[in-house]
Amino acid sequence: MAKILIVLTGGTIGSISNGEIIDVDEKASLLLIDKYCEKYGKGDDFTLVQPLNIASENLEPKHWETMINFIFEYNINGFDGIIITHGSDTLSYSSAMLSMCLCHLPIPIVLIASNYIVLDERSNALNNFRSAVSIIKCFSRGAFTVFGDRIGKSRVFLPTRILEADGLTDTFQSFGGKELGFVNGEKFEFTELSINPTKAEIESPRKPILNGKLKLNKKVVFIRPYPGLDFSKIAIGEDTGAVLLMTYHSSTTRTAGKGSVLTLIENCHKRGIDVYCTPCKNKNEHYKSSAELIKAGCLPIYSTSPESSYAKLLLACNTNINLLNHNIYFETVSHHCQDN
Repeated sequence: MAKILIVLTGGTIGSISNGEIIDVDEKASLLLIDKYCEKYGKGDDFTLVQPLNIASENLEPKHWETMINFIFEYNINGFDGIIITHGSDTLSYSSAMLSMCLCHLPIPIVLIASNYIVLDERSNALNNFRSAVSIIKCFSRGAFTVFGDRIGKSRVFLPTRILEADGLTDTFQSFGGKELGFVNGEKFEFTELSINPTKAEIESPRKPILNGKLKLNKKVVFIRPYPGLDFSKIAIGEDTGAVLLMTYHSSTTRTAGKGSVLTLIENCHKRGIDVYCTPCKNKNEHYKSSAELIKAGCLPIYSTSPESSYAKLLLACNTNINLLNHNIYFETVSHHCQDN
């Protein structure tokens, strides 16, 4: 029997439908536990807590403060693991933030979401929940994100590498390659990929990156470029701690012509605001625009997903701790995979 703390935060997995509108409802989470017990028995001990209840598209950094500080303050002695239920829209962002802040805990943490509400027969909520329970029984510590694919396979991701879901299929992918592994029944099976950590590495003890309560007062402006974007039109608020520029896959963005990114970098530097770019490849050769970015003072974050780069930079801006040069929880992918 496993004793598991269930941290409910809302999302589709915590929602019900009235036939027209889907919205969060406290009763939905109880339905999930009831369905699990009906199918798999009552052999496990679940303690349910709900620090917040929101649709995940409404997620803000203040909600990360609530979740993380709540878990820090909760007495987890005697628990075998923690399952955090979450919405799928911002699952990749919360996975990155929560795993970086909580990966030092002495028990495993698993984030899950669902593609449909619990009562919808198409929903993967129950399978994702069962897989999370299985992971807790297979690992002594570590952080994971679980989301089943369209054929019912329970895919397990490193939470610092999971990418935003596909808008058509509602499925997730992993930055740098394949997922960490799969849950088959009650067993965990690793994906054979050299850039993924071993079980021993996942279960290795870690030091906390926070010295006290998390407070995210400063903001990181996250910019995703597209053809025609005029960077000079982007307003940077007074509470901005840094700007994060998402590059194209070649670590490039527009540096030529009026309103290029060079204008934004210059304006930010005049105000003492650093500009970072991600995801960047750490190679000897660079495209001209990449070299111009670096020459202008844009700081590259290498081999890290946009979501983890954002979470890491937000933490760095608000803790005065130099986190960008540290691989907190496998967010930095080995460079050799770039040549595969």
